[in-house]
Formats: sequence, C-alpha cells, structure tokens
Amino acid sequence: MQPNDFFHRTALAQRLADELLSSDGSSGLFITGPRRTGKSTFIREDLIPALSARGGQGGGGCQVVYADLWDDRAANPGDVIVAAIRAELLKFDGFVLRAAKGVGLDKIKVGGLEMSLDHIGFGKGETLTKALTLLAAASKKGIVLIIDEAQQSQATEEGRQALYALKAARDALNASAGPGFRLLATGSSSDKLAALVDDKDQAFYQAPLQPLPTLGSDYLAWVHSKLRFDPRPSPASLARAFDACNHRPEPLRGVLRELALVTDVSAPDIDARFEAMVSANLARAKHSVVRQINGLMPLDAAVLKVMAQTGKQFAPYSKAAYAQYKALMQASTGEPAGPVNQSAVQGALERLRADKFIWRAGRGAYLIEDPQHLGWIRDLAQDDGSAKD
Repeated sequence: MQPNDFFHRTALAQRLADELLSSDGSSGLFITGPRRTGKSTFIREDLIPALSARGGQGGGGCQVVYADLWDDRAANPGDVIVAAIRAELLKFDGFVLRAAKGVGLDKIKVGGLEMSLDHIGFGKGETLTKALTLLAAASKKGIVLIIDEAQQSQATEEGRQALYALKAARDALNASAGPGFRLLATGSSSDKLAALVDDKDQAFYQAPLQPLPTLGSDYLAWVHSKLRFDPRPSPASLARAFDACNHRPEPLRGVLRELALVTDVSAPDIDARFEAMVSANLARAKHSVVRQINGLMPLDAAVLKVMAQTGKQFAPYSKAAYAQYKALMQASTGEPAGPVNQSAVQGALERLRADKFIWRAGRGAYLIEDPQHLGWIRDLAQDDGSAKD
C-alpha cells in the first residue's frame, strides 16, 4: 500500500457534515476517538472536503479552518488557533495585503471591514469575532473551525481564553444574518474531551459529545484487497489482529509490511504466524512503556500506578492515596517508604506531566496521557501486589 493510499469513509463524512451544519450543530460538536485510529486522517481526507463542497446555512460550501493542537505541543494552543485563522484570511485579497506590507502597512480590508492581521488575539487588538466575521465576508461562506486534539487548549491560559473567544464569535456570527459559524472539536480521550463540556465553567458547557465510529470490517476488506503477497492472512485473522491492536491501523499495517518479507510460511500456517507477529509487536510496545515506568523515581511510579487504578476518582493528596503510594514504593524497592507529603506528590505530578505520562484537566484533575497505557500500568500495580481501591 502506498503512503498516500487512504481508505475513505465518505458516508460517515456526509452524516457528520449534516449534523454539524444543522441547527442542532450551532452550539458546537465534540467528537472523540482514540489516538492513531484514523481520526485525523478522516478529518483531513473526508470531512474537510465534504464540508468544503457542501452548502452551509447560506449555501455555496463552507470555509474550513483547521487547527491541530497536537502537531506542535510546545506551541501555545491559543497561538495555533489564531495562526490557523490568520492563514485562511491571507488566502483572500493576498495581492492587496502583500502590496500593503510592501509599504509598511499591516491591514487588510474586505467588504467594508478592516483589521490588522498581526494583532489578532484575546482581550486586546483584533478579536477572533472580528477575524472570523472578516473571513466570512471575504469567502462569502459559512465558517467551520475544526480544532483537532482540542483538550490541549487547556494546557495554557491563552488556550482556555481562546475557547471563550470562540464561543463569543459563535454567538455573534450565528445571531447575525450571515452564513453562520460552526465549531467541531476532536479529542483522543473521551475523559479529556468530556472535561470541556461537562464542567459548567467551560466555554462550551453541555455541547454534544459523541464517539467517532472506529474503522470496521469494510476497512479490513479494503486492506485485504490491497495486499500484494501470498499467502495472505484470512479476513478473520485480520479482524482478530485489528482487535488486538485496539483498532489502530498503523501497528496492523506495520506487521503486514513485515509479513510481506516472510518467505518460509505456508498457506495453512499464515494466520498463526501473522497473529504471533502482531502479539510480539504489541509486547515490544508494552515492554518499552514498562521500561520507562520502571526507570521513574519510586514516588513518581507509585503516583502513576494509583492514578491508573483509581481513574476519575484519583485524589492525589488524600490519606488513602498516601497509603497506596507507600505500599507501592515498598513493593517496588523492597524497602520501607519514607514520608510522603503534599509537596513531594505535587513534584511527582509535575515531573510526570513534563514527561508526557499524564495530562492535567484543570482544578487538580489528572488523567493518564495515553489510554492504551492504562491496562499496562494497572498490570504493573497488580504485580506489586497492591491493587486496592
């Protein structure tokens, strides 16, 4: 299979576009799907083209703005959103804007609206409402802003303020006689994304949240049809392997590439060989994560394990949590654990966050960064003999 060979989910894209562009979609739509399950590819290859080709509230298609907050996690999420909007604005009246820049000006004027593209921000300079209004006027289309991995907006104050600014823009554009505005936010963790719609202090409180269907049998049939070697795994074997990979295409296709180079396997044995290779691949991935966790400071590892065990109920500074930390530390080191206090636990949480093991949802709420690691970390805790709630 070629790197640019995509499995298209056209029908799903049309259904999602229908929902987003309906009146029910005016408050925003949040969709979740685990990382590496094809969510971003679906958005880029299927949903954005569907929205661009379809009529919005005013017809004539939609002007889609796409901001990926995962692409550069070192960048400020608020800046990423602003940059995406600015980039779309630059596509209109580009010659006029370049000419203005050449004589020291930084403003653009479209449809009677004028603004400085260098000063779009939050609370000062040009507002996102004005920027999106200008984009709607320039494109003569409804605006759809897609924020991929939207939970990253909570990493900085500017990112949090960006969501409030977008809510104000949504309310203003949808209340006007213009073509309107829609927000689609995606996330790789349902718990993380839920924090953006379940908390009454969040900008998009009570916006609908729904899972994106995972790739299924039609995708596997497509993969099977693309295989260029024999013998090849059966469809049933592909399905079992895909389940083991948590419906993630990348590890499945990686093993298939390895299998294409195997020349000493017969047709009756191909399924068993393939599934053994998948298991070995997953075991290597797990071993890599376990090795990293075993290399952490004892308290850091203990905090991570307790977090995996308790999930949303994790209370890092409770007496029960302190007792669990000590039990885990003693089990892993073989020595009595020293005193554990709030300052030490806070330091452990900050180190785990810096190392991308955990994610802070705000207000002292923490979650495991990669949901796939949850089971592996729980296994480690059980091996320590301390799996107690």
